[in-house]
Amino acid sequence: MSEKLLEISGLRVHFDTLDGQVEALNSVDLEVNKGQIMGLVGESGCGKSVTSLVTIGLATCEVDEGSVKYEGEELLFRDSESTTKIKEISGYIVVTSVLLSIFGGFWTILIDPIQGRDILLVFGLVSSISWGVGFFFARESRAHEKFMRWVRGNEISMIFQEPMTALNPLYSVEKQISEVMREHDRLVDPETPTINRIGEAIISPFSLIYRTLVAKPQSSAAFLSIMAFVTLAHRWDFVDEAQSWTWLLMLAIPLMYSVSSIWKAKPLLTDEMTLEERVAIETGFSGSGFSMDSIDPSTGTVFSEYRHLDPEKTGYEMWLRSQNPYVWLSLHRFIVSLQGLPAALAVTIVVFLMLWMPFSSLMGMVVISSLLALPVIVWLDFLRLDPAHSRQVQEILEDVRIPNPEAVVRMYPHELSGGMRQRVMIGMMMSCEPKLLIADEPTTALDVTIQAQILKLMVDLRDDKGTSILLITHDLGVIAEMCDDVTVMYAGRVVERAPVKELFANPLHAYTRGLMACTPNIASTRKSILPAIPGQVANPSDFVRGCRFCQRMERYGSTLTTRPQMIESRPGHWVEACPVCLDEAEDKWE
Repeated sequence: MSEKLLEISGLRVHFDTLDGQVEALNSVDLEVNKGQIMGLVGESGCGKSVTSLVTIGLATCEVDEGSVKYEGEELLFRDSESTTKIKEISGYIVVTSVLLSIFGGFWTILIDPIQGRDILLVFGLVSSISWGVGFFFARESRAHEKFMRWVRGNEISMIFQEPMTALNPLYSVEKQISEVMREHDRLVDPETPTINRIGEAIISPFSLIYRTLVAKPQSSAAFLSIMAFVTLAHRWDFVDEAQSWTWLLMLAIPLMYSVSSIWKAKPLLTDEMTLEERVAIETGFSGSGFSMDSIDPSTGTVFSEYRHLDPEKTGYEMWLRSQNPYVWLSLHRFIVSLQGLPAALAVTIVVFLMLWMPFSSLMGMVVISSLLALPVIVWLDFLRLDPAHSRQVQEILEDVRIPNPEAVVRMYPHELSGGMRQRVMIGMMMSCEPKLLIADEPTTALDVTIQAQILKLMVDLRDDKGTSILLITHDLGVIAEMCDDVTVMYAGRVVERAPVKELFANPLHAYTRGLMACTPNIASTRKSILPAIPGQVANPSDFVRGCRFCQRMERYGSTLTTRPQMIESRPGHWVEACPVCLDEAEDKWE
């Protein structure tokens, strides 16, 4: 069996724009072998991401020529010219017939019912026949799209550059990962029978009420008390007096906020604690006289003594806290109570309206709201992830080294750090155990330590599961650390391809040497200015036929009109043989 897992040859694509066709890739050749990490490096705009998107069939460009094969199976599909023409004509006829059918409907209503009916029926029939013809000739493209949907996830997965835009902000982590696994039939059998899930869903409104009472007893008690008060006011006919009492809620609710903060701190307080320690725990302020980091939140054990603070260094507030704990504690409780003012205002208005409206209208609103909410609650509970599937997702998160996966699975993307979101993306892509993983700059927005962890994780996945990786990056340091082979792209073309050690030891193309010259190293002179490649990648609509790096360097001659050939200078080391770019003496960096 061939060692080639992915083979791209002669790939040329373009985008249709208002200014005409713009070429994005020009005769790109790329190979990824089984168990190999292939690096794809180049500046922004060189065609790296377009190459990866074309590979998995997600690019919006048009393929002009070339081949993308996965394990010998062609991934590109192009209709014949005759089929394309038939589909276009069919589409035009359908649109025109629908518009004329609408016209026939108006003709029926406004002018002549008989003529309008005939127009409506004739063009309705024409549009149906045209749609059927187009649907018939699109059967091959539909079959290919179905095949590509199977390939994506099962065989090839892709980690996108920015996980925050790739993850759905409305779904939890376990929902998104399980959805991918369900789509590709990778979930284990559920442990809860369907009939049991239906029963649990039906009683879920009562379960929700019980969980709310247990989780938030104070808020629940306040709500029930207000509803009981409103009901009694209506039934015992003292609504007018009750309306004049609603302003008391403006005082009661802020007081409840203050009492709640005291109640939450109570389990952490012990008789042996000093006043200062009690103040620090109740205020929960890490910059106080002693740090909250030195308190065990589960037991309240204090690991450090209270420290008096310098008012000149920490400000009057810290000085006040250290000098007069009673004053600071009172101030803290007052501030907490002020946080309840918005809620107090809203509750006061709602209670006043409940007392103002007739009791029958109030009960009607309550009943209608409940009837509308019940189906939603029942349906959402039925869609809740099965415990077996939840554990399966947790195991995937453990594989990608996410701490506390039991809590993370219920979180949403905005609650995770950048590194954890990237790990979730990797876990999602690896959940179906693909043979090829395309990583499009997976560490761009991460700090150095998180980058190292993500890269090590990808190497471990390759070593443990034999997954091949196509790593797209700007960072030559990552390439040197991670990859077996490297492909250098510039302006939609491959300009050099070699084993990673050979490329770094003997870079042949000027662009490759320029990228290396721009990379800092320990041999660089201290406080010296890093070299830079002059200019920038040209606009794709301005690309020349010949050497595009010579175009950037503002060189002239036949190199701009004739494309250099790819030659194998050494075994496995291919380079675009522009005579000027191969000459190291011609290198001129800023």
